[in-house]
Amino acid sequence: MATLRSDLIIPEVFTPYLIEATTQTDSFLQSGVVQPLAELNLSSERGGDFVKIPFYKANLSGDFEVLTDSTSLTPAKITADNQIAAVLHRGRAFSSRDLAALAVGGSLDPMAAIAQKMAAYVNNQKQKDLYSCLTGAFGSINANDSNSALFGLTIDSESGDSPTALSPRHVARAKALLGDQGEKLTAMAVHSNVYYDLLERNAIDRIYDDGGNADTAAASGSTARAFDQPSFGSFMGLRVIVSDDVPTTGSGSSTEYSTFFFTQGAVVTGEQAPIRTQTDRDILALEEAMAVDLHYIYHPVGLKYAVSTVNPNRTVLETVASWSKVYEQKNIGIVRATNVSNQD
Repeated sequence: MATLRSDLIIPEVFTPYLIEATTQTDSFLQSGVVQPLAELNLSSERGGDFVKIPFYKANLSGDFEVLTDSTSLTPAKITADNQIAAVLHRGRAFSSRDLAALAVGGSLDPMAAIAQKMAAYVNNQKQKDLYSCLTGAFGSINANDSNSALFGLTIDSESGDSPTALSPRHVARAKALLGDQGEKLTAMAVHSNVYYDLLERNAIDRIYDDGGNADTAAASGSTARAFDQPSFGSFMGLRVIVSDDVPTTGSGSSTEYSTFFFTQGAVVTGEQAPIRTQTDRDILALEEAMAVDLHYIYHPVGLKYAVSTVNPNRTVLETVASWSKVYEQKNIGIVRATNVSNQD
């Protein structure tokens, strides 16, 4: 039997590679902003379209009572509530005809190229779903929608701040909105134009990650190993995630960009079924296809998916009415600012 090109992409081999690659290249996972939560992992046998995450509300309240020999303590109550997250079912297929491969010529294989780009594609699509959730939670840029779940955690026209270039003031304001929890902010997601504006102003520090391994060469004054390690940008002590998928409004020099500030674990994730890849060949059309499907949850901690729509698309996720706040504001680990860039 002849070997087909689709045989070179074996799902049983490629799927574990794809899982590892998407994890290693997901900047939100690597930064700790997105963290797995076991309660969100639904088995295919268990099923379900939504997941409830119970929690006890905030801190204990009330002051000490004065003890006397003639009065008893008055018991206070602790109340519980639920976060609710929606399961997202997503998939995509790509195909290539043999004639297309022949037209390209050489050693270029369209299906191999698709496979190589799949991890980046999956991460990009998941990030877009995350930004849709955040758009719904905060409302559209400059919408001034007081009904949005996170209306009080914005630094823009809603809070009386006209959009300006990102500066230390925005970091300070973001921390201030979280009160005594503000120092828990560890990362920020910005558009590349905002990032390069910071870079031009020499405001980005480069942090080299040695993976926690001791650098023996550093003891003798060598920096060779340090500069051979993965690195990331940092602004005001916050790790910078660069993403051109952050919500924007306007165009050209009038473009305004969302900047999101995060604490560790501000977003949790889980899956109902592991990511899966499949291949197929249509011998009559001389066409090969590769499909990927995943069934997962991205959920901003402290919110409740508030509508009954199953498997919501991005339009539903971006709707303000789809989200409500169940945590105390300062325990929500996400703040949004609206910025402009001198690169425009």
